[in-house]
Formats: sequence, C-alpha cells, structure tokens
Amino acid sequence: MADKNDMNSMAPEEYSELKKQEKAEVFELLSDATQKLLSPGRMKEYADKQAQLFKHSVSNVLLIMEQDPEATWVRSYDDWKADGVTVMKGETGIKTLGSYRFQKEDGTMGMGSKVVKMFDVKQTVIKDFDIESPSYRKVPDVITGIYPASVEVKELPNGELAVYDPDDRLIRVKEGLDPATKVFVVAREAAMYHLVDFHETGREENMAEAELAAYILTEHYGFETPDVDFSKLTETYPGKEEKVVRSELGRIKFACDRIDEKVREAIELDRGSKLREDREAR
Repeated sequence: MADKNDMNSMAPEEYSELKKQEKAEVFELLSDATQKLLSPGRMKEYADKQAQLFKHSVSNVLLIMEQDPEATWVRSYDDWKADGVTVMKGETGIKTLGSYRFQKEDGTMGMGSKVVKMFDVKQTVIKDFDIESPSYRKVPDVITGIYPASVEVKELPNGELAVYDPDDRLIRVKEGLDPATKVFVVAREAAMYHLVDFHETGREENMAEAELAAYILTEHYGFETPDVDFSKLTETYPGKEEKVVRSELGRIKFACDRIDEKVREAIELDRGSKLREDREAR
C-alpha cells in the first residue's frame, strides 16, 4: 500500500483507483468474517466482541476481529488526537467502513461507504491502561422499568422466568431472580418486543435472535452470561447471502441499542433524582 507521500503525488485517477482497491479488500475481509459465523463458536466470539466494542457496527466488529482479535478499545486517529492521545509512529490502522453523503446527478442525496482506519489503544502511547467500565450495578433494578414496562409475578407458565406479552406489550418477570438472570431474561424479552414488531412473527421464530441480543447486553453490562446455544442461530445461515446475515445481526444490534438507550436514560434519571435530593437535604 502506498504511503501518504506517494498518495499526495498521485493523479486523481490513480488515487481513486487506489481507494477502490482498498475498499474491495475490506469487503473481501468482511466476506471472510461473515462466512466464519457459520460456526457457533465464532458466533460466540462475535457476541463477546460486540459486547466489548458496543458502539461499533456489526460489520466493523467483524472487520476488527479479522484484523486484530485482541483489540479492546478502537477509535479513529482523530478521536485519539482530540483527547490528547498520540498513535505511535508506524502503526498500521485497522480498516473499517464508514459512510458519507453525496449528491447524485439528479440532485438527490445518496449514501456511500468508505474505508476508515481505526487504532486500538495498544497502538497509542497510553501505557498500563485500565479501561474503567461505567457502573452498571443499577441495571438489574432499572431494566424492569424500561419500555415496554415490566411487572414481577410469583410464577409463570412452563417454568419461564420472563415472558413478553405482545397483546399487552408487557414483560412479566418471575420475582426473586438473581441480578444476572434478571438482566438476561428481561433484556431477552425487551429484545423480543423489538424483534416481534420488526418481523411481524411470533416468539419462537425470534427466540434465537432475542437470546443473542440478551447475551450481548448482559455481557456488556458486566454480568455473568448464561449458556446460550448459538447454533440455533447459525444453523439458519447456510444458503443465505452474506449481506442478509449481517442485516439480521444488524436488527439484533438495533434492539440492543434501543434497550441500552432506555437503560442509560433510566440510570441518568435516577442519578439526577439523587443529586436533587442531596441538594434539597443540605
């Protein structure tokens, strides 16, 4: 690959061809990463990495896994620089995909994709870093209050621990669950709410996807995850186009994002209430 000095001396046509080649290589990497998701073990690795790199898209998490499986904190050069952190000289960027808007010939706006290079924290001058995770200890309490609302009941049919009722748009949760189990089952049913509405299908058809969403969220919040049968999802992939597989994972990530937004809002509201109470008590 040409360095910056070479690129600066290139004719526009040469530079355009170079960027096309670079993007084609990234899409080939993404194809390889998607094919690997046929393995339940690889799907678990993806879920763990998506939980860790929560803000990144499905495609970019897959690309990061292909290029740097040990990456823990991935940001663009400009993002590191904005925080006063220097990327070490000579480091090779992790190629990811970004989007941009452009004007079509008919005057309408379109969306395109481009290669964006990211850098893991170990590629910066930061030494002996310790990523301090946000405190999610309140998640088991607040997650039952997110929309759709949840209520705790003594017992549920068939030994269920939580069930989303699409008619009442309500999650019923068995009372007395330990925090980790509560987070998982409520997150699963909250994901069910989004997936059922999206697919317009029933509970059983969406269970594997809802469990993957719950696994990602539970792991992201730092609670112990239960054993999940990832083969229930991967066995549906053979014969599907790669972009369809990524699209399905994108819907799961969408559900995760919506749930996480509500959780964060609830935590912030609780924090704001506590601060007001403290001020009033003084």
